[in-house]
Amino acid sequence: MRQLYSRLCTFCTKVHKTKSALSDCNATHVPRRMQHVMSNSPHELTKQRRSSLILSQNRLKSNLVSNKQDEVRKNSVNIQMLSQSLYEQVFKTKPDSEHNVISADDIISHLSKFELWGKETTINDDVDVKLPRLQGKDISEHFYKIGFEQTEEFMSRAGDFIAQAIPEKPQKWNFKPGWTRYNKDGSMSLVPHPDEEIMVFDVEVLVPEGNFPTMATALTPNHWYSWCSERLVSERYRWVKDTSLSDLIPLETANNQTVPPSGEWKSRLVIGHNVGYDRSFVKEQYFIKGPKTRFLDTMSLHIAVSGFTSLQRILKAGIAKESQRKEVKAAELRNKSIKDAQWLLEGSMNNLSDVYALHCKEGALDKETRNIFVTGNMKDIRDNFQMLMNYCASDTHATYKVFKGLWPDFRERFPHPVTLAGMLEMGSAYLPLNYSWQKYTTESEATYVDLQRQLRLMLMKIADDACLMIEDEQYKEDVWMWDADWSVKRAKMKIKPKLSAKRQREELKKLEEAGDSEEERVKRVLETASRLPKNISHKPNFPIWYADLCPRLKDDDWSPGPTKISTQTRITPKLLQLTWEGFPLHYDDDLGWGYLVPAPPLGEYGTPEDHQEQEFNVLIDESDAGPKFPIEALKAMCDSLMPEKESFPPAGPDPRLLLNEDIHMDDVNKCMRIYWQNKKKPKKDKIKKTDANLSVPTYHKGIGPYTQVIPGVHFFKLPHKDGDNNNVGNPLAKDFLAKLEDGTLSTVAGGEAFRALELSKMCSYWRNSRKRILSQMTIWMKESELSSNIVKSRDYDVNGMYGAIVPRIVTAGTVTRRAVEPTWLTASNAYTDRVGSELKAAVQAPPGYHFVGADVDSQELWIAAIMGDSYFARQHGSTAFGWMTLQGNKTEGTDLHSKTAAMMGISRDQAKVVNYARIYGAGRLFAQRLLRRLNHQLTEDEVRGKVNFMFNSTKGRIKFKYDDKEKEFYKREKSWEGGSESHMFNKLEMIAESDQPATPVLGCRISRTLEPSAVDTDFMTSRVNWVVQSSAVDYLHLMLVSMRWLFQQFNIDGRFCISIHDEVRYLVKSEDRYRAALALQITNLWTRSMFAHSLGMSDLPQSVAFFSAVDIDKCLRKEVHQDCKTPSNPHGLEQGYGLPSGEALDIYKILKLTNSSLTKSRQPNKSDLKAKCAGLKTQDRVLEAKDHDLEINDDEFDTKSGDFETKDGGTEPNKGDEETRNDNIVDLNQDISEIFEELESQVR
Repeated sequence: MRQLYSRLCTFCTKVHKTKSALSDCNATHVPRRMQHVMSNSPHELTKQRRSSLILSQNRLKSNLVSNKQDEVRKNSVNIQMLSQSLYEQVFKTKPDSEHNVISADDIISHLSKFELWGKETTINDDVDVKLPRLQGKDISEHFYKIGFEQTEEFMSRAGDFIAQAIPEKPQKWNFKPGWTRYNKDGSMSLVPHPDEEIMVFDVEVLVPEGNFPTMATALTPNHWYSWCSERLVSERYRWVKDTSLSDLIPLETANNQTVPPSGEWKSRLVIGHNVGYDRSFVKEQYFIKGPKTRFLDTMSLHIAVSGFTSLQRILKAGIAKESQRKEVKAAELRNKSIKDAQWLLEGSMNNLSDVYALHCKEGALDKETRNIFVTGNMKDIRDNFQMLMNYCASDTHATYKVFKGLWPDFRERFPHPVTLAGMLEMGSAYLPLNYSWQKYTTESEATYVDLQRQLRLMLMKIADDACLMIEDEQYKEDVWMWDADWSVKRAKMKIKPKLSAKRQREELKKLEEAGDSEEERVKRVLETASRLPKNISHKPNFPIWYADLCPRLKDDDWSPGPTKISTQTRITPKLLQLTWEGFPLHYDDDLGWGYLVPAPPLGEYGTPEDHQEQEFNVLIDESDAGPKFPIEALKAMCDSLMPEKESFPPAGPDPRLLLNEDIHMDDVNKCMRIYWQNKKKPKKDKIKKTDANLSVPTYHKGIGPYTQVIPGVHFFKLPHKDGDNNNVGNPLAKDFLAKLEDGTLSTVAGGEAFRALELSKMCSYWRNSRKRILSQMTIWMKESELSSNIVKSRDYDVNGMYGAIVPRIVTAGTVTRRAVEPTWLTASNAYTDRVGSELKAAVQAPPGYHFVGADVDSQELWIAAIMGDSYFARQHGSTAFGWMTLQGNKTEGTDLHSKTAAMMGISRDQAKVVNYARIYGAGRLFAQRLLRRLNHQLTEDEVRGKVNFMFNSTKGRIKFKYDDKEKEFYKREKSWEGGSESHMFNKLEMIAESDQPATPVLGCRISRTLEPSAVDTDFMTSRVNWVVQSSAVDYLHLMLVSMRWLFQQFNIDGRFCISIHDEVRYLVKSEDRYRAALALQITNLWTRSMFAHSLGMSDLPQSVAFFSAVDIDKCLRKEVHQDCKTPSNPHGLEQGYGLPSGEALDIYKILKLTNSSLTKSRQPNKSDLKAKCAGLKTQDRVLEAKDHDLEINDDEFDTKSGDFETKDGGTEPNKGDEETRNDNIVDLNQDISEIFEELESQVR
């Protein structure tokens, strides 16, 4: 301790010429945790010395901060870049393509146009950390080498497998439990598992039995294998319905064993079609650590090489069925015949049969036998065992042939090893579980059932009350129920036999003699039982609409009352008296759901043509024999919503007439007058409801009006998420939840109806997700099957439950190579009013482990922005779009979303949707539909105007290249100019329209079905979207490969868990969690640097180099401090599950916690700690004796502090001396920090 103290004083003397400056160094250079150590040391400073210390600290800081701006590295647009140390470690060499493509004046002019030049930029403390040495001359070679290192053996085995002959398929299969190996000589033998390094694998499951594998086959270079389950071979009934580890298929261990026979795990490659499904039935995949097996999916390979987009799949299916879907019709309008389109020949659907036909050039597979597994039982499987095992083996053999045909194409089109390594890592996803999973599913289901019961009872009561309107025909004055079917079925009785006159007199005489006692009346009623018909009418004397809500007596689920009512029934919105902006909802058979607005009075507003059409409607109404709409009730209800007479302006033309924007308004009005002059009054049966009014009322903005739905009333359609041409089928669907929340969709019925809407909203998430969640295949393990890390943890509960879910991920489920899985990869965040929305929080780390992960900040925006910057000037932030992405401030309104929100008059959250849609290639028509959905109050003209203004300001205007010789424009040679995003779109379209479109980072090719040779200029939106989305997949693959390499190099005990949206999560041993967090930060730095390097830029802004925060938590919630309170979890995670908040650490905190190193620090033993404590007591007494060396004389300090500042009336110190002194401070800063690190460790 004394030596350390002496060394520290020596350094401080060099800088400040006095030992008293030790306090200054401590305040300025020492880490915060070291200040705490010093302030609590035995030689604690007095208050007087503390005040002097603070004074010296402020003076020294003012001197250093003044030079901070000069020390920070910035680029030409004043954006902070990596520190000099990081820059030299990451960008060893500059790319050959780097050069200044435009002048600084052009950049300034561009940014000034969008009022961004000169804006203040954010400056943060430099990050200085020693990174692991790159594996190559630059970052590009580094990633290639580590990717190749992780895939070399797999690529070698795959190449050898498809190059050699495979064994013949057995003629007969062994009906024995477990694995059977079939030798080349025709013999067979029972084995614990296939002992091969590569295999093609297929599993068959009897669906009615549940998540139990029934049979499987495997093909290896040397043998065929078959597997039969114990449930298949033994005919005894099993009472247990939950799948256990012993029910699964072992690929590496023997039965009842958790380690391989040799004690070491071997790397293996398992190939299958949709192999993520097969993987979920493999025993070893539920172990938290150990297996090195990787799964390669031929379906993902096919989708990446020759997959269809979602639109192409619709068109493909539509051609075969002669579909009338609007997508098919629109495509036929653009192309006279899509049956001969080249892209149809380049791809196929994703099922094995179609993929086999495409890549093997053979006939489709026979899949009829599969139906036995779908609808049969175990006896059917046993009876047809040989046939079904042959079917399973045929699928395995077909998968091998597909792989043989696909593998060379995949290697050619995706040459970078990181792509394959990333797909293999993505296919190893793993979700650990504990008792919280069962609690979550139980509580969510119970809450849902209870709320559904409340909702149904409430709706039943509302229906009962509405049924009373049949009295005095009150329903005729109700604007919702007026057109319901109020007709009733009378009770039918058998005809009473006619009596003769004599018999009638006798019966009358008996009645007079018996009197009118109660007993006699009951007797007469019972006698009528013989007149009841054999089949009693359903709900006689009740309105038809009410009877339809009641189950029939013969139904198995019969119960009294309208129990069939739900939020899905068509009558429910009417019973709830729903309104849209105060106007009542109405359903039309042709137009779907909409709302009714009173039409302006005749002769007062609008054009003469409007009056003439309304007169026709009145005539129609008078001759209409159907129910009459209570128009006066509507006017009374909407009186407060309608404007005054003076505010009714003349109506304009229907926007649907303005399909061509070049038509002049005068021409349209002239055409309208001629039309009405020549139009005859039509007969009622010739008027179609879908005929729209020829004028648009400006007193109300909506999708319409349609004037011939109800005479004298304007009908406006509810906005549909897919555009105005689509009809809304249910206003209580999840697409309208936002409108319920903001009050646009409401009710005038009062408390019960409001409560019904609340209950419906609360149940919406679980109603849509419960089937997928409850059907998850969960495997619970015994203590002997758990990892020793879990069992030995102090948090391990002997009576607890521990298990796992293996997500059935398709690693490249779309043509952009995005992974697909229906439950987890689209998991929602927790909402306070959604039952079961705490799904992710139910996945909790086992004892001794933590989740470590981060959310990539604006990943796709940044990818698009850096592409635009590289195209324009190869300077980060040189375009307006790039500058807003890097330096935009939400508070100042300079970020992209705030700019768009202000431009279009929508909220910032809504602007996010618009921005991403535009960047993904959406055109103006799509943006108009989207804006109408976000702000339904806008008219068509307003929407068109706002969208055009936005596109002109962002995307810019198109410019075609002009040929001076031919005196015409090249339609294929165009560019965008004048917008904040013009350069970005030029870059994206340049890639998308190239002969062989490929991502700029990993060189991944687009699907053959989207290449220009196959689609010409079609599917441009999908192709532009592919550039951004596929580059984002490159980003994820780079991260996965880098993390795996860092974990291996620095012995970090962890594994990939899952990637949700832009989040990535790892499951890490608790003692390694901070090192894993640092590895994640380094990975992000390397990945973004790889993008910059690949795009010709040899630098990186510090603002995107590191995650804003790395989350360390015990569950998978979105934010570490989120308590996830929901109706099914009202107490939150902390009280309900005992889960405290996690940690969100930025790069500075992580560096302090890890001592800026990925290397694992040595843990001192107990004897060392005791010795150090004894030594510290002795050394503390020595330090107390030398306390006078640390006393500070204020006068002496003021005299010497003149070296750092100029006093009033004094002379300015020598500038050269000041710079030298500051350089000394910077040079010695690291040495002083190292001394205090060592001092702190000894104090500990």
